[in-house]
Amino acid sequence: MKLQPLKQWICDYCEEVIEKPEHGWLEWLSERGERQNPYHGFKIVHHRPYSPRNPESSCYFYDTPPQGQSKMDLPLNEFVELYGMVQLLTFIDTGPFREEPFYGPHVKDLREWTELVRRLMLPYYEEARFYMKQANTDGFFSESNEIWIYLPDTLKEVIKRYGS
Repeated sequence: MKLQPLKQWICDYCEEVIEKPEHGWLEWLSERGERQNPYHGFKIVHHRPYSPRNPESSCYFYDTPPQGQSKMDLPLNEFVELYGMVQLLTFIDTGPFREEPFYGPHVKDLREWTELVRRLMLPYYEEARFYMKQANTDGFFSESNEIWIYLPDTLKEVIKRYGS
């Protein structure tokens, strides 16, 4: 697998390549009535017209959201580059001009949100993430700090060593 960094992703549903941002969709759930931490379940999927399952079905996870939750979704191309970073940061804090006082992040699980940000913003992470557990098991990260693991050159090396 060789993905174009920050231009292609693996669909969380069908596990096939999303060829470009315009072919993707980001969806997540929101707890109805929750003021704090309502967002969770972030999924990068094919937009229906580009889904390998089309026309019979789609790659969407949340066409029928669980009781008490609402599906939230936007085109994937709204979550890339500079505009994407602005979008992603509003999940944590909409800022003092929009929300005063601050009640905390709008996501349930910051680790889940961080994984989404890495997938969308870190070059080579989307591909390298499939090999990270093996690299860690092999001790590839044993002498590193928490930043080195996610640097583009490190991620490229993970792909080179562990990718098929």
